[in-house]
Amino acid sequence: MVAAAVVAASAGPARRRGGAEARLPSAENPDPRGVGAAAAWLGATGRPWTRLAAPGDAVPPGAVWLLLSPTAPLGDADAAALLAHAETGHLVVWAMGRAPQPALESALAARLRPGRGTGERAVQGAPGDPLLDGLTLQAGGAGVASDRPGARTAASGGEPGEPAAAVTVPVGRGAVLLLADPLPLDNAHVAAGDALSLWVRLAARGPIAFDERWLSPSRPGSAPAAAAARPATLAALQALLATLALLLALGLRHGAVRPPPAPASRRTARDYLDALAALYRRSGAEPALAADTWRRLRARLERTAGLPARLGDEEAAGRLAARWPASAEALRRGAAALARGGPGSLLEVTRAAADAESGLRRDLALREAAL
Repeated sequence: MVAAAVVAASAGPARRRGGAEARLPSAENPDPRGVGAAAAWLGATGRPWTRLAAPGDAVPPGAVWLLLSPTAPLGDADAAALLAHAETGHLVVWAMGRAPQPALESALAARLRPGRGTGERAVQGAPGDPLLDGLTLQAGGAGVASDRPGARTAASGGEPGEPAAAVTVPVGRGAVLLLADPLPLDNAHVAAGDALSLWVRLAARGPIAFDERWLSPSRPGSAPAAAAARPATLAALQALLATLALLLALGLRHGAVRPPPAPASRRTARDYLDALAALYRRSGAEPALAADTWRRLRARLERTAGLPARLGDEEAAGRLAARWPASAEALRRGAAALARGGPGSLLEVTRAAADAESGLRRDLALREAAL
């Protein structure tokens, strides 16, 4: 399904940008450092987004405000408007970048922290963080910090001495998520780790607003250029499609194992499976394995069906029911088995997970055949 969405979004001739423009984290930039792939995916999957380029453009009410490595400083009034948006209960994502932002840095007591190396690192979302919990993302070596009361680490690499890769700063009823740079969101990493799950979670909070009024070089207000660039992509998006299709193909598949019959003098696969099941039960590992199987299913549903993993099982099943009733029924069945626990729960949960995925795979195959 993700692959089909990217195919639809990437129709049209590819166009590369050169020089400084290729390095801008713009929704119109299809180069590796841009975020055009995510914008194309948002549009293709029916998730609203907008790009703010002209000085008079305003962030829509309830939007997730993305301020990615601004190169021009925000004034006091602009910084106050950003914080007011968060105070009313909304999310702001600020990838700080290298350009100084005195007004924002002062208001959020925020600062960049140098990393121990210059390369990339895998980071883990902090347990309990409403946005990043359970996600594995790629980040640069630099980190972020905030001395504002209530600020907490949202993602870290887990190694001693490593700076936090993301920090959540409460502001009123909302929050500002601090990143060192847009690397976890850019085109080069949109198919890496759980980056697509992060975009699903961001879009679930409201329309996405790419605030590019502070990027340079830029051509704000150039409507013909924007209209020409929006449907355009480059070969990187086609490579992204291939990567996403590969990830889907390599996903875990559950179901009955049917090995060839073994001679009567030897143990069969069923004997080994029965012994393994007995071992799980004696060790008490069956509930933990069932819970892990369920977490993996919800993570795959987040990537393939756009169902945020933070949703309860019943609410997720309700959203599935409109398009995939069989998958919704399997989700309810597996959730009930997980809650019930006891002997056989792992088998029931695994079967339900396989049934939930099979309906989505059939729909994906039909959609790809129709393209």
